Amino acid sequence: MSGEHPGRATVMFVCTGNTCRSPFAERLATHLDPATRFTSTGTHLLADLGIDPAMADCLGRLGIEDAGFRSRRLDAALLAEADLVVCMTRSHRAWVNGTFPAAAARTVVLKPYAQLVESGAVAPWHPPVAASEPESSPGWLDDVADPYRLGRDEAQRAADEIEAALRRILGR
Repeated sequence: MSGEHPGRATVMFVCTGNTCRSPFAERLATHLDPATRFTSTGTHLLADLGIDPAMADCLGRLGIEDAGFRSRRLDAALLAEADLVVCMTRSHRAWVNGTFPAAAARTVVLKPYAQLVESGAVAPWHPPVAASEPESSPGWLDDVADPYRLGRDEAQRAADEIEAALRRILGR
């Protein structure tokens, strides 16, 4: 567990720009599991931005605030704070593992990780052991596609996928 928050796991969600999927996951997970510390970052950022308006609407429909959020780019210091790194796609996981190889054992992809937790192979918010990693499925099944600037329907689809995975992890 993270030394900065004794007794509390720190889970970091990762997407590309840290404006859609990962901040939605961070805010929803915080709402569903206040005992765990959640953060989010992106692999590539354009600027210090708030949550994408379409994703903010998805949060609002769940009664969750998006106020005060600012996007951040993943770096070694932020990564050091995370006990578990949860990526939105397999390509994000590959980028994290290629850029920060020491984090590979604690870096997962959201949807397959939710399957592991639901099956009982790993406890929520704990890194899986290599032997318990699921068989690889096609990326389009594992990935939460990027809804950035694709409109309300794509944002809602991504939000629904993230919510379903988080609820599977938390047994709700």
